[in-house]
Amino acid sequence: MNRLFCFFFISGLLAAASLNAAIRFNPLEWIDSRKNADTIHISNSKKGGSDETIIAAKFTKAEKKYAQGKTRAAKRISKKIIRRYPDSPFTAKALALRAQIHKDNGKWIKCFNDLQRIVDEYPQHPDFNDVNNAQFDCATALMDGARGRILWILPGFKQYGTAVYQFEQILKNAPYSNLAPFDLMNIALLSKQTGETENAIDALDRLINYYPQSTLAPDAYYNLAQIYSDLVKGHEYDQGSTRKAISYYEDFLVLFPNSSYTGEVEANLKKMENLLAKSRLDLGDFYYYYRNNNTAALVFYNEAITIEPNSDSAEEARLRIEDIEAGVRPISKGSIIRTLLGVK
Repeated sequence: MNRLFCFFFISGLLAAASLNAAIRFNPLEWIDSRKNADTIHISNSKKGGSDETIIAAKFTKAEKKYAQGKTRAAKRISKKIIRRYPDSPFTAKALALRAQIHKDNGKWIKCFNDLQRIVDEYPQHPDFNDVNNAQFDCATALMDGARGRILWILPGFKQYGTAVYQFEQILKNAPYSNLAPFDLMNIALLSKQTGETENAIDALDRLINYYPQSTLAPDAYYNLAQIYSDLVKGHEYDQGSTRKAISYYEDFLVLFPNSSYTGEVEANLKKMENLLAKSRLDLGDFYYYYRNNNTAALVFYNEAITIEPNSDSAEEARLRIEDIEAGVRPISKGSIIRTLLGVK
């Protein structure tokens, strides 16, 4: 009986202790404590502390691997730093190292994208000029015809459109750098090469307006004039492009009189002026012969003379003006045709 009493007494004490412990234990408080511990760990990781020493050691190891020619290992370590420690100052350096590895392997787009991450996510990176120059190298390589690989074997297509995008991005990143005018000139050349005439004109126009003191300004004026000249179809068509070409050729001669292009520009200017003068003569003839409107005809004949006084068109315009002032009535071109055909 005493043994049974002792058994129940001890069991009761154990049950009470367990109940007391269960009452004290709160699972929600345990979860909160774990969460606080994780938060503190993450916070310490972001702030640096001892983690920065570890990250620095990892990056140093990646640099050594790269120097030894073990680029795969260097790339793998850099990738881990980039993924695990996005807030570390060494992450920008890891991105730069991985970009250099991509560059060495001719992976220009991947190289450019890693460098752009530095610009976007680490604006305080001390080597910003190096990043800008490296991005320019990437875009220039694509401009020169560098290709990617299809299935890592077959050569891909030329990527001129991507090169234009990259030059525009570089210009956006550093609009006041020494490379900015070169970005715009390269955009213009690529756009012209791919038939994107409006984009070429826009890039050259921005170069002239934003960087007038650049060494590329004469080339911008010259190329703009050439582009508009190429758009001219003949004296029978609208002469808007002709006038634009004349304007840029004239600006070029005024702004850069000692340029090596001067002789060529003068010849091209005269050609455009002759063409425009011929178009004015044709309009004058239309009103003189077909509309019997001497007033309108005189306006266009005088324009032909003003545009290029020494041209053949100007000489013909002077003869027409003399006839009008003498009261000579023109023979209708239609009448001449009917006479030749014997039609009354």
